[in-house]
Amino acid sequence: DPHKDMRMLLENYTAAALASALRDREDVLQHCATLLAQNQIVQLTKILRPYQQKYILQRRHTPEKMLDFRNGQGFDTHNVELLRKGLNRMPRRVSTAHSKRAGVVLPLCNVDGVPCILFEKRSAHLRAHPDEVCLPGGMVTAGEDKTIVQTCLREMEEEIGIGHNSTSVLGVLRCNWGEVHHLVGVAVTPVVCFLGEIGESQFNPNPDEVAECFTVPLESFLDRDRWVHKKHYAPFFTGGPHIIWGLTGYIVNRFIMDIVERYDVVFCDDK
Repeated sequence: DPHKDMRMLLENYTAAALASALRDREDVLQHCATLLAQNQIVQLTKILRPYQQKYILQRRHTPEKMLDFRNGQGFDTHNVELLRKGLNRMPRRVSTAHSKRAGVVLPLCNVDGVPCILFEKRSAHLRAHPDEVCLPGGMVTAGEDKTIVQTCLREMEEEIGIGHNSTSVLGVLRCNWGEVHHLVGVAVTPVVCFLGEIGESQFNPNPDEVAECFTVPLESFLDRDRWVHKKHYAPFFTGGPHIIWGLTGYIVNRFIMDIVERYDVVFCDDK
């Protein structure tokens, strides 16, 4: 999809990087034109063959670029490392300083071997966003949090009792800061973490903040029919026990589109 490719390029690469890539492309085209003028067809074919669609598709469908969940073990070492690489290839770049900063965890986990994402439902008596679905996280505490990752892990342990010792940090999910500010007015940094295999006994929700914890299988988020998109609003996800919307819907949607869907994703042999 050319439009999707353009958005990915514009949101994730600097002008200098794009200019360098364009210069490289021009060099290749000029070299090809020279070979054609000299009738060096064999050499020209060697240069252009990798750009044929069938070879591009072959490269995109190699096992190294596949999130393969057919083994029934959910997020295994291979899948986790692919996601880590995907996050590292899209470094976050903040262009302006923000007086209000916050961080949230996008917690990946396995439930009986099924790859899932963990969510919280906020307590009904909270003044801000009661009863809404959210991700673990909160505001940066000056003097206490040295990094945004510390903020995220501290808040997750305070809210649902999962400590940093059982959490593997995969990386920061790069977001469009203009879109985030439009949603919440705060610079929120999503940090993707892997919690391993979890069960309800591992949760110890703080009742002052969290009404319940629940998980949604990753496969459900790949079903675009379960998403609702409206202009000027963050995407709504309707495929779980509770509607996921607002900043949480935005973050999950960006994770699926920018990280997960860059790979082939296979859940069973007949798909």
